[in-house]
Amino acid sequence: MPILDDIETRILSGTPLKLSDEEIDALTPRDIAQLQERHMGNVLMHIPPRERLFFDWLKTVDPAVWADLWQDDEDMLVTLAFLPAFKKGGTGFIICDLIDHPNYFFTPRHVKPDGMKALKTIIARAEKNEELSIAEGLLFDIVAAPTDIWHFCYKYSVPLERAKKAVAQLAGLDWIVHLPEHDDHVRYLE
Repeated sequence: MPILDDIETRILSGTPLKLSDEEIDALTPRDIAQLQERHMGNVLMHIPPRERLFFDWLKTVDPAVWADLWQDDEDMLVTLAFLPAFKKGGTGFIICDLIDHPNYFFTPRHVKPDGMKALKTIIARAEKNEELSIAEGLLFDIVAAPTDIWHFCYKYSVPLERAKKAVAQLAGLDWIVHLPEHDDHVRYLE
């Protein structure tokens, strides 16, 4: 409980909340729920260090997408609603609402029936430690949790253009639906 008291004190200061990765990882789901219940839409927080590294990477590999998200906001502030995504192993701040650039955001609901059938073979190959193609790995990640290709590329050191080609391949096989326009994917946001 002391960590919650400390965070509450920082929230009351009225400045955007700064939390270390360790502080976030120490929070239990119940702690996060309590913070969100009390402060959900009223508290801004800085992108934490682990996710900040991702966005520093994004700024170098796709500066136009970084600018679409943050404009000139070097502080990168988000609401407390994103706190669970920043825990170790979480999805991070998923890039899902680009206005000026194509979106490459996917949830398990983007996977079509043929993609789900193919996934069975992909899982069997992964269990045998067989190498998967980028497209197969991306499909696997999409089914596991909402993701975007930038986080996928960062996580697996995949060149961005190869990931975009993998998306085109998956869509061409009718395994996923790709909705690059902002307004087209609103129903997929959770």
